[in-house]
Amino acid sequence: MDVGTSKPSAEDRRRVPHHLIDVADPGERYDVSRYQRDGRAALADIARRGRLAVVVGGTGLYVRALLDGLDLDSVPTDPDLRARLEAEAAAGADLHARLRAVDPEAAAHADPRNLRRVIRYLEASLLGGAVSARWRTRDAIAATRIGLAPPRAWLLDRIERRVRAMVEGGVLDEARRLVARGIDARLPSMSAHGYVHWMAHLRGEIDLGRAVALTVRDTRAYSRRQMTWFRRDPGVRWCDPTSVNSVAFASAAVDEAA
Repeated sequence: MDVGTSKPSAEDRRRVPHHLIDVADPGERYDVSRYQRDGRAALADIARRGRLAVVVGGTGLYVRALLDGLDLDSVPTDPDLRARLEAEAAAGADLHARLRAVDPEAAAHADPRNLRRVIRYLEASLLGGAVSARWRTRDAIAATRIGLAPPRAWLLDRIERRVRAMVEGGVLDEARRLVARGIDARLPSMSAHGYVHWMAHLRGEIDLGRAVALTVRDTRAYSRRQMTWFRRDPGVRWCDPTSVNSVAFASAAVDEAA
């Protein structure tokens, strides 16, 4: 899934060591619990070598799990209930509306199109009340948090250009190989933006222009949810990378924190 996830190039990886790249197969169920375990092991290894880790990413739940030590075991689970919810979703039930009714805060952080997350949040909410109220943290890792906040118009343009660059870079061939492997659309890997639409195009259900437009739409909506999530974190230091040297900004923030 190199193209669709904008994986760092071989040259980037030669210049700077990258971690948690190529650690799972698209057919595996790689979730936040595995990410927390693998990510913390990588951070510990980097610290032992006396190096500074740079955590890059925009999924709020995963950032919290990694840096705040989100206690994932405090959120209840029931495989039978999850299976029933998956069956209801397959039958067309609006599970996001149900989640919004029982836990509005969790619903605000779950893309209605990301059924995997909607189902997980609803499962936990039905078992033990609001998910957000049950999350506990432990063993937080001290970190300087830098948020990039470019002008919205600039960001929207970048998103559209990125999606079109994916097509030019071979994302359809990548999706075609996943289809040939029989990758289940319900797997976590398939929630990465675009793949559901690229596959729909390959099945002849939508044309390429529509697949591009839907992927742009989904990514733009996700960027809004990212900002909603991270704006609530008072520890984030914000900069506009179109008017400030973001590398210098981050370096100064790290030096100040030290």
